Amino acid sequence: MSKPKRYVHIGFPKSASSSLQNFYFAVHPECHHVGLGYESKGNVYFDEGAEQVSEVDVRLKKEFLWNAKESAKLLQPSFDYAEENNFKAVGMSNEFFSFALGNEVDTSDKARRLAQLFGKDAVVFIVIREQFSFLMSLYLELLKGGYGGTYRKYLEYTYLYQVRSWCTDICYDNIYKCYADIFGKENVCLLVFEELKSNPESFFSQIADRLGIENSITEMRKTNEQKETLGWYEQLRRYNERFPREFGTRFFEPFNMNRMRSYFHNELNVAVPHDRLADDMLRMPISQAAHKINEISPIGDINLNLPEGLHGLLSEMFASSNKRLEKMTGLKLKEFGYQL
Repeated sequence: MSKPKRYVHIGFPKSASSSLQNFYFAVHPECHHVGLGYESKGNVYFDEGAEQVSEVDVRLKKEFLWNAKESAKLLQPSFDYAEENNFKAVGMSNEFFSFALGNEVDTSDKARRLAQLFGKDAVVFIVIREQFSFLMSLYLELLKGGYGGTYRKYLEYTYLYQVRSWCTDICYDNIYKCYADIFGKENVCLLVFEELKSNPESFFSQIADRLGIENSITEMRKTNEQKETLGWYEQLRRYNERFPREFGTRFFEPFNMNRMRSYFHNELNVAVPHDRLADDMLRMPISQAAHKINEISPIGDINLNLPEGLHGLLSEMFASSNKRLEKMTGLKLKEFGYQL
């Protein structure tokens, strides 16, 4: 039997990543999905080695700490298990592989590291989402993680500090070219989030065809659907503004440090830092508090309007990127509502 085809799903976030992790790759009988979403258990991996590689080694380690051989050793049990159990595909998914947040390593460094670990013939799945829709969805998600800035402030940061923000990452031609240059254009599968909504059968068949697996999944459960009111988000924003945490800090430390637990335990031999673990545990009670406050003292909806000038600058940037992406891939992005 031939060796399992290797794959990496790199995101983008807010583009059905959690659903693909938990309800496509994790449940397909011919895939050994290492994580995130191992056995449909959310932010879980096959073992601690795979967790450390994904959450720390690829995303955070400075170049002089990066050791491809040691990281490969941590992943080898996952590859061995897939081969011993005759899976047709084995792979990993992490939406943070597609863009750089805070003090993470550069996106291109992540791509090079993934090629060293999975091989340059691995299939890379990239799911893109119309940029303004992506930015709004990401903003609302950051509020849940402690960000306290207004939508305008958030977008000003995105544009004005694009030398370090995710702005150039969501100029999708950059990400496509980065991965295509490393893995080869034939190994990069670019998928459109909006097609998942309009034609899921076509969306899923592209994944199955690239991996050589049965096209047996034609729908999947949705996760992270927006259920809260915009008034609730404004309550949450005001709370975050007063009590900054996680995404509201000044970027001196990584976010979601609870996801670094295998690194703390196995490499440093220490416990997860109390303050960062507490930040993660506070998410639910703070969300509940925002609901309660909104019941007692309702306020207007959060302001998601864009200044005309800023909207124009971003539109021009995204339109140029999308045109270049169309030329590279042959995709027709206009039918999906992208800026052109």
